[in-house]
Amino acid sequence: MNSTMLEPRIKIFSLSILAAVVAAASYPHSAFSQPRTTGYQTVGRDVAINSAIDLLVYPGRATAIDFSLTDEALTYVLIADPSKVVFSTDAQLASGRAKTVFLRPIQTLNFPGSTTATITNISIKTVDSKGKQRLYNFNIVPTNKTPEHLGIRIAPLTRETSPVLKVGKGHTVTASDVEKGLLVAIQKGYTAANDPVVYRVRQFLALVRNQNLSVTDAAARAGVNLSVIVELGKIALEESNFSGASVR
Repeated sequence: MNSTMLEPRIKIFSLSILAAVVAAASYPHSAFSQPRTTGYQTVGRDVAINSAIDLLVYPGRATAIDFSLTDEALTYVLIADPSKVVFSTDAQLASGRAKTVFLRPIQTLNFPGSTTATITNISIKTVDSKGKQRLYNFNIVPTNKTPEHLGIRIAPLTRETSPVLKVGKGHTVTASDVEKGLLVAIQKGYTAANDPVVYRVRQFLALVRNQNLSVTDAAARAGVNLSVIVELGKIALEESNFSGASVR
């Protein structure tokens, strides 16, 4: 993506913070007007497998990565730098019943000969009821900000029940496309992982998927400007070698 495309995108995400505040003021039941810790961020399984998802961890709190919505069981868990974060599971890995990983920040430990990183990663291997194995990676991002969610729930969202937006002739943008666009935007630095807009987009996705709200109603409830959703859809399409998109 060239520099001429980068600048307007950065501007869109910066301006969307103000737009979200305005939207929240107009819709008193929006996520912005509610307590920040409202639930889990739902991530589609296909997206989670192919992207390193950012997972925020907070001092004194446990953050979960939950596979209960899938038929997968945990078989292996590894934290690359265990000096600041420890994990536990809801059952022994060898039992074939473990479905959730819990992460807790700790005071920094010193392991002789090991290396450390400000943002480390956790790798999780699973197996489903048919014996298919999957490998997931998550970036563990420590933060002292007010908690925004309890963790991540992986869901087998391989099919969309309804399109989110139509972008360009013959191109439909689904919730998974918006989710992919959000991950690309974070990875390429268009927005920070802990930006309030990121939280609102995730709330938008949850409302569209779980409560069958229209795009307009979900955006209003989440307090996110619809232009941000459109832009994320375009980013996802560009990653799939589609260019020249325009919204109808």
